[in-house]
Amino acid sequence: MTPESPKNKTGKVLLTVLAGAGVGALAGVLLYSQKGIERRRKFRNLRVDHRLRLRGDWNQLKDKLQQAYTQLTDEDLTYVEGKGHELVGRLQAKLGKRKRQIVKLLNTL
Repeated sequence: MTPESPKNKTGKVLLTVLAGAGVGALAGVLLYSQKGIERRRKFRNLRVDHRLRLRGDWNQLKDKLQQAYTQLTDEDLTYVEGKGHELVGRLQAKLGKRKRQIVKLLNTL
């Protein structure tokens, strides 16, 4: 192995710094482009749409559901605080819809 001269070492350091800056600039353009921002916003909204957020009195919401879907019974619409996933599961089975559709339906009531 031959010892490196200081000039050769400086060239490698400079090349490494420039390569790092180039990669950083490329990552910045890719991550913070307008399309990237829109994609992240859509993904964030998609995650929020999956959460069950019931507003108002459950008995009133239950009545609205029973008027819209007459095949639903009181047992199907039993809701226990903190166990919304059970309600969604029963409605999925009864209405034949996907989870996202059921959650969206319940959130819009």
